[in-house]
Amino acid sequence: MFGCATSPIAALLERLTMNRTRMSPGAGKTPTDLELPTTPAPNKSKSSASAPSSPKSPRNPANTFWIHEQQKRVILHHLAEWALNHESCLHFHGKISLESQSVRRSGHLELGKPIKCILTDSTFTDARQIIVVKLFPPQEYATPEERDDDASRRDSMELIGTGPNYQQPNLRVREGRAESRPNSASKARRHYKLVIRCGAGWMSARDYFSKLYISRLDVQLNNPVGRLEHDEHLTHRSRALGPAATDDDSVTIRPLFHAFQKLPAELKELILMTAAGLSGSYDLRSDDYGTLQPGGKDRAAISLSTLFRVSKNITDHLQTHIYHSTDFHFGLTGFTNFLWQSGPEKRHEIRRLTFHFGKLALLHCIRWLAPDAIFLLFEPPVATNPRSLQYFWRCQIQDLVKDLHLFTLTVDIKQIDRTDLPMMIAIMKSAFGSIEKLRFVETDNKGITTPVTLDDKRLSELRKKHTWRQMCLEYYEAHRVHSYFYKFELLKGQVEDLEAIMAKENTFFNTPFSPLVPREEFPASA
Repeated sequence: MFGCATSPIAALLERLTMNRTRMSPGAGKTPTDLELPTTPAPNKSKSSASAPSSPKSPRNPANTFWIHEQQKRVILHHLAEWALNHESCLHFHGKISLESQSVRRSGHLELGKPIKCILTDSTFTDARQIIVVKLFPPQEYATPEERDDDASRRDSMELIGTGPNYQQPNLRVREGRAESRPNSASKARRHYKLVIRCGAGWMSARDYFSKLYISRLDVQLNNPVGRLEHDEHLTHRSRALGPAATDDDSVTIRPLFHAFQKLPAELKELILMTAAGLSGSYDLRSDDYGTLQPGGKDRAAISLSTLFRVSKNITDHLQTHIYHSTDFHFGLTGFTNFLWQSGPEKRHEIRRLTFHFGKLALLHCIRWLAPDAIFLLFEPPVATNPRSLQYFWRCQIQDLVKDLHLFTLTVDIKQIDRTDLPMMIAIMKSAFGSIEKLRFVETDNKGITTPVTLDDKRLSELRKKHTWRQMCLEYYEAHRVHSYFYKFELLKGQVEDLEAIMAKENTFFNTPFSPLVPREEFPASA
């Protein structure tokens, strides 16, 4: 029975064997006719050692640079995560980058292993130094699944881009499913830990940065000459490290305030306004020519523009309140730029202004704020190129100040001649859209401001009635020896020439008024 069952199979196997023999290169030759190899077969172990590496192998020299770049990219990603959520030093500002030579020489860059980096102190021109750091992954986990995810990410650091556990830094793998890593509250509670080699031991990054800042604090504050020499020394030493790393290869280190977003809105606003120096007033004086700068003025920690860039939600809530409640202080410059940058909507929200014009107050007002008849009468020269730029600036400031409807306009009378005050106040009241209340103050050398009431003898001229003709003649007589107070034609002329020009607009120049009356009662120019 078995022979019958297997005979067809045996015949089939015999036929297949015959066909294979015909198709083989040695078909038709006897075993004695086959060509034997003249050399012995190579040793398997020797052959495998001399064979070229696989194209995907990390030992392939063609892949070495790529692997180093992948390692550097992942380490920089971990450093960036640490920099966004760490126990920061309150004073240190700088950058940290990987040392290029160490990246090439080291086999792997791993979390928890020593890594040679370059630390840059932004306080100086070029202050770089080599440090050795260890960056440890987060050790606090909200759930067991997060512990598994972090272990998977640490395993992927062992062989970048070649092992089965490789994954992009912004992906997480859980039970075979790839998904975007959410910005959950549990992630916010997880902290990397960075330690830096100091002597024979290791020091936390916060303590190391504080120590570095304090060691250079005396040079920064108390010795300008020593600071310059120290800066040159650090720059010369940093050149030995080669060119500085680019921003893409560096991680910024700055002080952090983690709990800020968790604070109540009122407390956040108070912190920001205190940092910007918005304690009811904001000093925007940038010049010291013709004005008296108060000594010992503390500079605000952040500028107003920086305050408005912190958070869009906070800005939308704070902006109108700041413009309504803040008294903005200006000197001879900066006012036009402030109005222009505020925009048409925010200009209408400005309610309080204070001017510290100093001894050039009346000249400044005639140049930019006076009615056209007054300006064309004197035309104080301004060094602009082209010459017509002066008229463009004047038209610009005239249009901008008409948008201002002020609750309070404050004038610092320090260094202003008492005879110039009536004409100066009349010009300012005619230029602005409206002024509800006019105040006068005087600032001493220490920056202390004292209110000045209308009963003060220095303001006695404001209570009297004046005409534009009278005030223009007084201005001309007081400054005849100064060529920059009016145009060149008046320098050669006489008082009669000035009166002849004013006679052409008799109604405007000869109508009496008080500088303290509302703007509507001022005589209008033709």
